[in-house]
Amino acid sequence: MYERIVSFICKHNVLYEFQYGFRANHSTNLAIMQLIDQITSSVDKREVCAGIFLDLSKAFDTVNHKILVDKLEHYGIQELL
Repeated sequence: MYERIVSFICKHNVLYEFQYGFRANHSTNLAIMQLIDQITSSVDKREVCAGIFLDLSKAFDTVNHKILVDKLEHYGIQELL
């Protein structure tokens, strides 16, 4: 099932371009490298640079299943299940 969902998501370009982690060629290391590059670029241009970092490790414990199913149906994934 995992392979089918991942295939569908990739085929229909469902995920945001900068969604990192658990995706081929989109590691969290790449996210960190791009963040450092953006910060360095901003500092070089003497721009103001700020960051907000959140720990969402328990975010999936609070997922509303009705909303999740609605989103799956919206993207046509519910049909696969």
